[in-house]
Amino acid sequence: SRFPNQHVDWEKALTEWAAEDTSNAAEPHAPGFHQDAFKHLVLFGVAERVNSLGVAGFRIDILNEIDDLCWFVMYRQRSTERLFSMLAHYEHLDQLRKATSILELSLWKAGIDLFAPDGREERDACRVRCGADVVVPNVLSFLL
Repeated sequence: SRFPNQHVDWEKALTEWAAEDTSNAAEPHAPGFHQDAFKHLVLFGVAERVNSLGVAGFRIDILNEIDDLCWFVMYRQRSTERLFSMLAHYEHLDQLRKATSILELSLWKAGIDLFAPDGREERDACRVRCGADVVVPNVLSFLL
């Protein structure tokens, strides 16, 4: 390939293309891109982002949404916007999931340092006593 390091902003490209197709749908001789071809282009365009989601259920939901959405020319813009909105929401939830795991591990480590500095108390007991069950939900309430 001649341009292997070229970045393609698939969200922008697909959203603009869908908007143009939708706005031209009423014209009798508007060039149309077949709905199945557009759907497969969408699948290709979001594949990397979908695969980066750490929760399998999120990936399945996105792929099911792509299958369920209507990709006919007159609905493309709405379908594309809905899909990218859903994907951004799941990416945000995935980032929060990762952050809460790090927060919980940090609290557990602090609990080990506090409650078992000499290593006498079991690590599992420190996990229970570290307060993550209180801290994590309160932190999430501010982030959501």
